[in-house]
Amino acid sequence: MERRPILDTLLRTAQGRLRLGWRLALFMAITISVMGVTGVVLPNGSLKGSIALLFGALTAGAFLLALEGRPPGALGFYARPGALRETVLGIALGTAVALAVVAGIAMSGGLRWSSQEGSPIGWLLGSLGALAFLALPAAAEEALFRGYPLQALTEAWGPAQSLTFTAVVFGAIHWGNPGVTVIGTLNVMAAGVFLGIVYLRTASLWWATGVHLGWNWSHGYLADVPVSGLELLDAPFYEGVVQGPGWLGGGAFGPEGSLVASLLVVAASVWCWRTKWLRPSEAAVLARPLALITEEGS
Repeated sequence: MERRPILDTLLRTAQGRLRLGWRLALFMAITISVMGVTGVVLPNGSLKGSIALLFGALTAGAFLLALEGRPPGALGFYARPGALRETVLGIALGTAVALAVVAGIAMSGGLRWSSQEGSPIGWLLGSLGALAFLALPAAAEEALFRGYPLQALTEAWGPAQSLTFTAVVFGAIHWGNPGVTVIGTLNVMAAGVFLGIVYLRTASLWWATGVHLGWNWSHGYLADVPVSGLELLDAPFYEGVVQGPGWLGGGAFGPEGSLVASLLVVAASVWCWRTKWLRPSEAAVLARPLALITEEGS
């Protein structure tokens, strides 16, 4: 048997495929490089960073998938009929879980609302504007965490290890947020598992982005409370006021800092993993993702 050069052994597997660590390093290098160039080209604005991140993660993911002979749609943002439906269903799921958390905290005395001026038209227009404003950041984070990295890690390690790894990193990037707590960080990690499960069960970043968007929109606008410590939006008519101990109301970090969120996000994750309702669509299968889970719990 012919011996392979040491450098080639370090870079590639016996099958000639670039090793996982190098692929992930290349993904981050391309993402950061494209972000830098995009950041220079784009005009200043509140969504500049999110646009740059989304473009960078999509470019990096598409390049690495091309090395595998797969189309860009394999990343999960496939341009096929049904994408809008998956996004809307994702928003509905994310909204349902987020509002269940808000309701649980409120009924336990950790959240109330004070009145302020507003109009029905103003509230409705504001809700649509908030949805649009939050869409790009949600898509960017999903492309970065639940896009190529989660796929590649799941293919190599299996779902349990890949979900754990990406969730820990997802939680780590929120350590610097205002009002962050230990419970808040653990809940962000749990949310990372939840979103990762949604992706793995559907092979769709449309689904995962919808859930992420529904969660942020429900907390930031519908409940008018902080999202991961950030006061992103202000709804007319009312103002959310977190009260009581931090473990209940979440404190300055918002509902994501509450143990109520811990319980409900874990419950939602278990349900999403076990339910037959979530499954890859025909469009998702045809996109040929690296990781595809088609059987319950497998």
